[in-house]
Amino acid sequence: MSTQQELDNIVSFYDDQVTLYADQEIQTVTLKALLGFGRTKKAGAEASVATPTVTAATVDGDDHHHQDLEVNLQMARYARKELPVRLARRVKSIQNLPFIIGTNPYIKRVYRLYYDSFQALTAFQEDIRDKEDLDRFAEVLRGLVESHADVIPMLSQGFLECKKYMNTADIQTFLDEMIRSRIGIRLIAEQVIALRAQRTDLLKDNDDEDSVQDNNSTITTDQSNVNSQVIGVVHTQLRPAELVKDCASFVQELCNVNYGSSPDVVINGQTDATFTYVPVHLEYILCELLKNSLRATVEHSVKTGRKMDQLVMQRSDRFLKGNRGPVVMKEDGSEEMDITKRPNEFGHPPVEVTIAQSEHEITIRIRDQGGGVSKEDLEHIFDYSFTTVKDEDESSSPSSSAAADGGGGLLDGGSSGNESESIFKGVSRLAMQAGLGGPIAGLGFGLPLTRIYAQYFGGRMHLVSLQGRGVDVYLKLKQLEHVEDLQI
Repeated sequence: MSTQQELDNIVSFYDDQVTLYADQEIQTVTLKALLGFGRTKKAGAEASVATPTVTAATVDGDDHHHQDLEVNLQMARYARKELPVRLARRVKSIQNLPFIIGTNPYIKRVYRLYYDSFQALTAFQEDIRDKEDLDRFAEVLRGLVESHADVIPMLSQGFLECKKYMNTADIQTFLDEMIRSRIGIRLIAEQVIALRAQRTDLLKDNDDEDSVQDNNSTITTDQSNVNSQVIGVVHTQLRPAELVKDCASFVQELCNVNYGSSPDVVINGQTDATFTYVPVHLEYILCELLKNSLRATVEHSVKTGRKMDQLVMQRSDRFLKGNRGPVVMKEDGSEEMDITKRPNEFGHPPVEVTIAQSEHEITIRIRDQGGGVSKEDLEHIFDYSFTTVKDEDESSSPSSSAAADGGGGLLDGGSSGNESESIFKGVSRLAMQAGLGGPIAGLGFGLPLTRIYAQYFGGRMHLVSLQGRGVDVYLKLKQLEHVEDLQI
């Protein structure tokens, strides 16, 4: 790190403006109000909580555009006032860490990101008055969101290296608060970005529609129907089964790259269910849980030497070709199983995802046959940085279950040698593996982070381990239109 960078860090530590903002009260917003920023008034009355954004077809063109712009401006003004306060509090929380943790290169990089973001927002004009101001502010937020993409993997690596300098309870408290705050900050920022983008798309669609009408052509309503289902970052008709399918395909590819094979994923239950939720949150949760299950299944297959009995495969194929419908068979007196539960050609039993819907919530169960979690590991699986994965410099051996590792999608590893070279290599590696990419297991942030995402909107996640058999994870998520008092 250069002398100037060191000086900048010292200056930021004593920045009175950070303290001034951090001492302010957070102005929370309910989810209902946040969604309200994406709705316009219809026929002089407020739209209901479950009503999508009014389209141009229901309001006179100019009036609609004016109302749409106004609600976007309201959201942007709220974000401009609120986000610096929340960012300042995160800056102060990092400053309050033990000194030796604050000197870790990954933690320092996270600190710098939050401080620079705070400065960027406080430097922006307070009064966002028109479309041009909104566009500029949305672009500032977009840049900040993108720059923070690697915060979680950097925190993971930083605390993995520094966990001996801080007790587990304090680490848990710090990271819980940091991650919850991060979710709220990103929700507010991404709502501004998404509403502005949707407004731009709507104006373009309206222009195209006018052009088509001038030509006396038939107009399709498919696109307007899709637009009406999305309010900023919230989808009012989200189909969990479709998202599971997409996530499963991605994780299977990841598993194939890392292990050379992957289990099938079977989706059953109420596969046509829809509900209101934030797609990116559910996508993260599903990918992390599926990574755990697929990894556990493959490694347990290797550990136990299980493989598909050729005779069973032949019998299954014969039944399938005979079009006899669901196939039920027995193998050596074992339990009955249909064709969706038989192992694939690699001997891996499928991972089963079951979807159920009630009036107020969606339940998703992910069931694997990855050997389960040992009793010793079970009480630690939601601890940050707890992982059963060997360091990349150590010899690797199959784990009893991927659920015990938290599956953060990263490799273990630390910094060594020249600090600037090491942190550059480390952050580059983490960036490539950040979010949903990278190796299939790693730093032990997957399960604790997934649980926080599940709980953020009033949901919950419960894990049941049958040691020697596998793991069932139950994910219960609220229908967001029924969570009116949630504070963000």
